[in-house]
Amino acid sequence: MSYLDSPRLHFAGWFQADVSTINNDVRTFQNASFVPEYQQLNQNGSWNPEGTGVYRFLDCVVTGGMLDGVALTDPSQDPAIGMSVENADRRAPGKLVDLDPQQQMVSEIWGMQVRLLDAARQEAMSGEYVPGPFCNLWKRQQTGVPRDQQLAANYQSVLDATQWAEHLDSRLLRALRERSDDGMLSICFNVFGYGRDSTIPRYTMGHVVGSIGPYRRGEPKHYVFGRQMVADTTASLMVPAGGVYNVQGRFDPDARVLSLDLGNTFPIEDANSGLQDIGRVLVGVLRENVPATLASVAPPQVAIVGEVPYRDPNWYTQTAGVQDFDLSDRREAAELLRERPLVLLTPIAGSASFNVLLQETLDGQYVRADQFVFRLDPGECGALELRASRFGRPMAETDILLTPTQGLMGGSGGGATMTPPTRPDAAIPDIATPADAFSFRNCVRTDPDGRAKVELRMSDEGPGTPRGYIAGQLYGVAYRLAHQPPGYLSNPLNYVSVLAFSGKPVPEAPTWYDDIQPLFAQYGNLYPIMSRYVVDLNDYASVCTRIKTLQLAFSLPRRDPNHMPVTRDLGRDDREIVLKWLSTPDEDGQPRLGRPPMPKASADAASPNATSGGADQPDLGLLPEQGAGKTAFLLQYERRRRDAASSGDAS
Repeated sequence: MSYLDSPRLHFAGWFQADVSTINNDVRTFQNASFVPEYQQLNQNGSWNPEGTGVYRFLDCVVTGGMLDGVALTDPSQDPAIGMSVENADRRAPGKLVDLDPQQQMVSEIWGMQVRLLDAARQEAMSGEYVPGPFCNLWKRQQTGVPRDQQLAANYQSVLDATQWAEHLDSRLLRALRERSDDGMLSICFNVFGYGRDSTIPRYTMGHVVGSIGPYRRGEPKHYVFGRQMVADTTASLMVPAGGVYNVQGRFDPDARVLSLDLGNTFPIEDANSGLQDIGRVLVGVLRENVPATLASVAPPQVAIVGEVPYRDPNWYTQTAGVQDFDLSDRREAAELLRERPLVLLTPIAGSASFNVLLQETLDGQYVRADQFVFRLDPGECGALELRASRFGRPMAETDILLTPTQGLMGGSGGGATMTPPTRPDAAIPDIATPADAFSFRNCVRTDPDGRAKVELRMSDEGPGTPRGYIAGQLYGVAYRLAHQPPGYLSNPLNYVSVLAFSGKPVPEAPTWYDDIQPLFAQYGNLYPIMSRYVVDLNDYASVCTRIKTLQLAFSLPRRDPNHMPVTRDLGRDDREIVLKWLSTPDEDGQPRLGRPPMPKASADAASPNATSGGADQPDLGLLPEQGAGKTAFLLQYERRRRDAASSGDAS
């Protein structure tokens, strides 16, 4: 079961993502070439240089629900409708974290608590959001102010360690509690209309709609094991060919109910406009299991399941885009759904035929990694689980191929429109080197439940420091069904990203100058909010005034909202060095200072294989205030993809 199942509730409101943006360009990580101008607003695209990293819900309320086939839209039907959806009130908010400046396509939320509060501000439920990255990123917003983030995405994970009020007046919440396993709930939410202009009220805020439903033991946590319609993004990752985006769903053949999540499917005109009217949209099922993606269908080719009421004024906020189709009186469609592809249709004017906006994956085949972001220390292994399905049912004894990939990673990160005199002059490091530091099997076979497990192994030595001025290295794993049909459309975001931490010896007596200052200076440069209001990480004396605080923050588990660093990009050995330095005072009672290093020509050597940075980066046609972030990241990737295609390099 998942958030698509009944019972479920839906919520809508705002979210805030107060991200720091200086680190959007990997070249700003080089201490030797860093200048204070990078910390100024709108320098090199840094539109929020004093960001705190905070992620939270704002003014969110339960707007609807589903219980035993009955839609709930009013508090008179169930007191859960109208409850507030909030975050923690007795600890710090959650944090939004990129995996790495050269991999910003899997931003994760860490340390976020989700609570339901009734009208008397009494807590009905609380749960801990298990860190999970966004997926299904696309250019959903059609117009907007220049600094608007026109991309949208969705998050899916689980709430664990859920706590419930002893007495629940709500039948909906009681059913949620009773029908979930392991103290977990399934949650999915869509984010869009994000404001990056500091002169507008919604600065660092955007819209959110989401759903919470039951979780059953053994189900994936970050996607629905069911039916998948994948958009054609062959020409552009941001703009799908059909104008609408991915849909996932689940068909219950016993109840004859098809549930689809269209919450991130329809375009919006501007940040606050609501869904764009693209005409009537119907869900259908093909009468034949065609071996190709169709552009249009005639009535004899398709059985209609129902119409999506997305143009109803309250549909999106009350359902978060989750629509149930009761097929109890549509026996043909219900039977076809067992072995035939779903399609999303719009009528062709003056004709009885339909344009196909989206189609289920060819032959209904689909493979997906549940967890697809890993952080590995030297000698550590990650447990990757893949699941294969066909029309929502497990594909047993099926081979899955795995290969190294750089995916959407690499380049300078989000930095694209660098202008003198504040352009970083560091080289852009290569990723995925050395290749032999990271390994995995290249073929696995699924078990009777369609599952296959893969060990992602980091060598005992780790990757070293191939990127020079930025620690660690990025690796990617692509996966596909060994015998998927020709012309199969895949989601290009479905690959595995790994941040491999560098290993280093932990000295017996770490000192500020030798071991701590180079590390702390980088964080102080990139996150000035910390240095300006808490502790100046570039200054030994300032750091010495916050020893206890730093000891606590660096020793907290990664899931804790107060974990330091916020970016979760510090490896095990670096953490041990920091904690050892903080806890072993010198004769004066303070951590060891040591001796200043001798001047050298280049304090931070870039990777010898790094590509040239600076002025020879391609012009992506963005305004200066758009020059850093996800849009620039995607445009860089598409430029690299086109260049590789024109040169005949298929890798």
